[in-house]
Amino acid sequence: MMRCPANLFHLLITACLLLALAGSASCSTYQNLVVYQSDTALIALGELSAGYPSLSPNHHPYTIEPKKLLTLLESLEYRESSLLPFSWGQPRRVFTSKQGKMLAQELSKAFGMALPQEVVAFTVADEEKPDRRTKGFTFIAGDELHLILEELRQPSYLGEQKTYQPQAHRWELIPGNNQRLYASRPEGKGTVPQWIICPLKP
Repeated sequence: MMRCPANLFHLLITACLLLALAGSASCSTYQNLVVYQSDTALIALGELSAGYPSLSPNHHPYTIEPKKLLTLLESLEYRESSLLPFSWGQPRRVFTSKQGKMLAQELSKAFGMALPQEVVAFTVADEEKPDRRTKGFTFIAGDELHLILEELRQPSYLGEQKTYQPQAHRWELIPGNNQRLYASRPEGKGTVPQWIICPLKP
């Protein structure tokens, strides 16, 4: 019976360890990977927050030009409820021009890096009041971009007693051309006012 030389045995063990490490690295995810960070914005890859229905696997990685993303972001509007019952205020843009350009550039990169089980989380500070922030998630399912807003110009510090931040029941996104709100039930019923869907293809 032939026996392997000691040095050959060690080489085989080393090769097996290298293959195992390579395999584990290829299976690792970009979970919580920061794609972009500045004094006024943060974009990272991670999992969708608990409580939202999962539509995964998402269509990631996905190639989309910043210009196309900018067009979608600039079209997003919301409205606040007024003091009168069943009355709403005038539509307002969700993102400013400066915020839209930054988000379009960095979200384009993030979508190209994201894995099917991941979403892109973003936080941007308000330009007029930097202590307030807009926060949410976005992902691509099929050929549609989904965007969920969790906070809209909400104070980022604790202890504020009075705020004009529209709460979940006081503001809603306004679907534009070919856009729609996510519906939790068939036939478009049970819409979620903070979850908008934008088609990426005609």
